Amino acid sequence: MVGVFEVGAVPFNPDGWGPPDSTTATAPSTTTATAPSTTTTLPLHVPFAPFSRSEKLGRIADFTRSFANANPSNRPSSGKPGAASSESPFDFSLDLDTFPLANPEDDSSFRLVDAKPPTRPKFGPKWRFNQHRPQLPQRRDEEVEARKREAEKERARRDRLYNLNRSNQNQQRREAAIFKSSVDIQPEWNMLDQIPFSTFSKLSFSVPEPEDLLLCGALEYYDRSFDRITPKNERRLERFKNRNFFKVTTTDDPVIRRLANEDKATVFATDTILATLMCAPRSVYSWDIVIQRVGNKLFFDKRDGSQLDLLSVHETSQEPLPEAKDDINSAYSLSVEAAYINQNFSQQVLVRDGNKVSFDEPNPFANEGDEVASVAYRYRRWKLDNDMYLIARCEVQSVVEVNNQKSFLTLNALNEFDPKYSGVDWRQKLETQRGAVLATELKNNANKLAKWTAQSILASADLMKLGYVSRVHPRDHFNHVILGVVGYKPRDFAAQINLNTANMWGIVKSIVDLCMKLNEGKYVLVKDPSKPQVRIYEVPADAFENDYVEEPLPEEEQVQPPAEDTEAGEPNGTTNDVEAKETETQT
Repeated sequence: MVGVFEVGAVPFNPDGWGPPDSTTATAPSTTTATAPSTTTTLPLHVPFAPFSRSEKLGRIADFTRSFANANPSNRPSSGKPGAASSESPFDFSLDLDTFPLANPEDDSSFRLVDAKPPTRPKFGPKWRFNQHRPQLPQRRDEEVEARKREAEKERARRDRLYNLNRSNQNQQRREAAIFKSSVDIQPEWNMLDQIPFSTFSKLSFSVPEPEDLLLCGALEYYDRSFDRITPKNERRLERFKNRNFFKVTTTDDPVIRRLANEDKATVFATDTILATLMCAPRSVYSWDIVIQRVGNKLFFDKRDGSQLDLLSVHETSQEPLPEAKDDINSAYSLSVEAAYINQNFSQQVLVRDGNKVSFDEPNPFANEGDEVASVAYRYRRWKLDNDMYLIARCEVQSVVEVNNQKSFLTLNALNEFDPKYSGVDWRQKLETQRGAVLATELKNNANKLAKWTAQSILASADLMKLGYVSRVHPRDHFNHVILGVVGYKPRDFAAQINLNTANMWGIVKSIVDLCMKLNEGKYVLVKDPSKPQVRIYEVPADAFENDYVEEPLPEEEQVQPPAEDTEAGEPNGTTNDVEAKETETQT
């Protein structure tokens, strides 16, 4: 039989919760009085009070007590978040009657402990360090906003420049304004071939070192003081109206005619024409070269008054130039101004003391008594094939003595007309950021600089000098100042501008081979005005002979509009015809 669980007597405590402290039992009355006996209702051998004062095992939350004005002991509150309030039901500081020996200060150390782990900060040590400093995040936000505003301004500025330089609308206006053919294509001309520039980039041909057949002319020494010119001590560009400059084409050169009669070569040209062919893939403007096949010989000529006599300005730039031809910043006016600057610069940087270096023959184009510009013509011959040689007339403008050896120089000038178009002010950037100025010129005038480099390589010049010439005022195209002169080795500069010598000769060799297959006659090679390609046309034998233009024309007269007096046209035409006949008889 299963034992019965007996529940002990549970005393009733009318005075509160829990068991009563004690019960007083009175013994039966006798004749003599006895003291009352006190019995406890607590379990035997189970102490009610804890052994440790830190363990409040005997306490219970009393929610019935009222603490209207708690804290009678006037003990200060700790003020910490975990401290129990004096009005809390868990505050046992008033139970001194229960534990009279308890130290009231011990009860104040009692705190409710949260067993949950502390929350980790979201932003690491910085957040913990700055959480009591509310002004720092605000300051940091202000700095971030300021940086964002600066970045937005910079981005807007770049967008404006990009839209200004790359706008399709401006590009179309530029093409419509200056992209026109250099020569009028007549309907009776027969187009024989069309060569895109993409085929030129794959060509390569190596030629041996050339040999000098003849040197003509005289050179003056270069003035080294111009190397020390800076924008702060600029020099005024002088004008040399008394010196004669010659731009003679191939077939009008008496020396080339003599060499052709002696069968010294098969192909004849000038350095300007060869450089135009070599740098054709970089060209944007239209140009043309006249090709004459006479017997087994080939002559590359330029038309009288051709664009090859002028220097292009901002040819490869995306900035549109004014469309009006009479505007001082139009493409034609700038090319005339650049040619004028280039000629005067090449004569000003010389030591004009009468000391010259003369060569085998005098200048073949000058008359006796004429003041001739400092120039030397080197007639050089290259071997293109086993039975094919090329002779070209190359020019150098000056000579300098280095280590008791004479070195040839070519002199050219870059011109600044308005800083608004290039975006770089030479007077501010040339002395401190010369590389940025040159990089801008390489972007805007890639074809012109490549042609100058090719001409220096053809002439085997030891040094090529580039001058930086600017207008005195952007609206004054007659007065200029020299801001600086820099020298480069031609082959080093060619490598810097990515001009490959083998590719240059590959282009010339391919065109020569193509023309050698043609029949005898006259042809013209024209750069397409709007596409990167060249075309070969067969033209009549008398083409380009009726529109003779006296050369060289003074640059000032070329900029001037034609005369209003129509009656003066016929005498000028007859004079030109007479001069043309005299030139033919002299040559």
